[in-house]
Amino acid sequence: MDANNNIVKTLARWCLLLQAIMISSNTVALKEPDYVNMNVTICNAMTGLLRPEIFYRCQSKRKDYGWHRSAKPGTQFSFPIILIKGESKIPAIHICRFRSALGTATLVIENTYLDAEMCPKSSCAHEATPKGILFRGLEWDFKTVFPKLKPVEYLELPWTPWPNRT
Repeated sequence: MDANNNIVKTLARWCLLLQAIMISSNTVALKEPDYVNMNVTICNAMTGLLRPEIFYRCQSKRKDYGWHRSAKPGTQFSFPIILIKGESKIPAIHICRFRSALGTATLVIENTYLDAEMCPKSSCAHEATPKGILFRGLEWDFKTVFPKLKPVEYLELPWTPWPNRT
């Protein structure tokens, strides 16, 4: 009887130990993710025009930042977004609609936590220029042995002219 009793006690101890290990591993797996803050910046760079003002509205699935007016070149607007660190497959998507004397543009901005690390403190911006919406910021240069961040500037979206009025 004592041998059976010892086996039952040993099995009970092993079950409790395994249960404790499973609970502690679930606690580690359910840990809150780290978050990264980032600012999306929109700048007016419509130099050389009689009417350099622009209007723009940015919105995401959950938030609408409303219409904003930028009357002269050099003014900018930033709005903060929060991204999950380590989650590079799920971007934060914002749709920004621009209007100016030159036409309209609808820009889709997708940001992941990698963008937040590349563009600290609003160092990357989407600029409204006479050519269209220009991105000015940093991107990885993989042409070198050790990848490094390099400054880039490229046209994201040209203006769509207003329809002719007859």
